[in-house]
Amino acid sequence: MRGINPHSGGFTLIELVIVIAVFGVMLTLVIPKLGDIGEADLKRSARHLTGMIRFLRDDAQAKKAVYRLRFDIQNGRYWAEVMTRTSERTVEFKRLRSVLANETGLSGRTTFRGVKAGSHPDDAFILFTPDGWVERAVIHLRDSDEKDFTLLVHPLTGDTELLEGYVEER
Repeated sequence: MRGINPHSGGFTLIELVIVIAVFGVMLTLVIPKLGDIGEADLKRSARHLTGMIRFLRDDAQAKKAVYRLRFDIQNGRYWAEVMTRTSERTVEFKRLRSVLANETGLSGRTTFRGVKAGSHPDDAFILFTPDGWVERAVIHLRDSDEKDFTLLVHPLTGDTELLEGYVEER
């Protein structure tokens, strides 16, 4: 019969307590950061929308063209369109083919709650004219933590402002 070796490969109670304490400290540091992921996705989405708005404003001025930024609210997608003459009397908007203005979506689980622009509140788009004017718009976003944010688009400059909460048009 073999004897029990007092130095066998088990863990002592002190070692287990230390491991649990280290694990607990790590969790208290990591868990608060997990809540920031939704807000990081929202800020990434807001930055991309801001970049697209600035690009379309500048490109409309440079190319003397009329653009619009079209939104698919249900699917969280948006893309740029350019006004194109189809005949002597008709024009229509066609998707803009550009590295900077292709169709894209919101980051992570960020969603649109709504887009209100100009005199067409039921048709979600922002208009950009050759003289540098951008249609006033209010874009409502929601992050994965169900927090609302509002992106305001200012008409003269095309600048955007990200506000916390659901803010009505000012």
